[in-house]
Amino acid sequence: MKSTICLLAVAAVFTLISCNNNKKESQVVTTADTTISVKDMAAKSMIEGTKKTISTQEVPDTIEYAFKEKYPTAVSPVWVEYIPVDTDELPMDNSYYYVTFQDKGTELTSWYNNFGDWVKTSTKIPGDTLLPDAVNKTLNEQYPGYKIEEINKENDKNMDMYEIKLNKGEEKAKLKVLPNGEVFKRKEK
Repeated sequence: MKSTICLLAVAAVFTLISCNNNKKESQVVTTADTTISVKDMAAKSMIEGTKKTISTQEVPDTIEYAFKEKYPTAVSPVWVEYIPVDTDELPMDNSYYYVTFQDKGTELTSWYNNFGDWVKTSTKIPGDTLLPDAVNKTLNEQYPGYKIEEINKENDKNMDMYEIKLNKGEEKAKLKVLPNGEVFKRKEK
């Protein structure tokens, strides 16, 4: 009797899946605190890789050592293991670790590859008054009327740049701007 019920349940699931094949965009996934459409999940997964918050004990020793050497006065580190996706600017052949922390009153995020090599650091900037004049000029000329949502100064081994998120109503833009005002990368919605 139990096996018959199990077979009927499996058949019902397959029937529902095949009937809903053309309706994937309207499916909804509910978690403990959020309801997300399958379409939204797919769009988000194309933008972001897999993130998993981990304890300091789970961080590989080489990465923890490199972090402590670069930021000896860091406090309150929160570690995340990150597996990139195709749309990331990171090589896909390995996972990464990033840590968000405070250092001398500033919030930073520092990235490391799984070999313990520092990749980049991002620093939250609390407003456009700390941006170089050339960057502000670019924003004012190319995005008049937009409001700044967030500014991060990023530096890696090759360059410094500012990642700036802007919005104007429903319009959104995410820019990477070099200190001389040149837009290095642009994404608009």
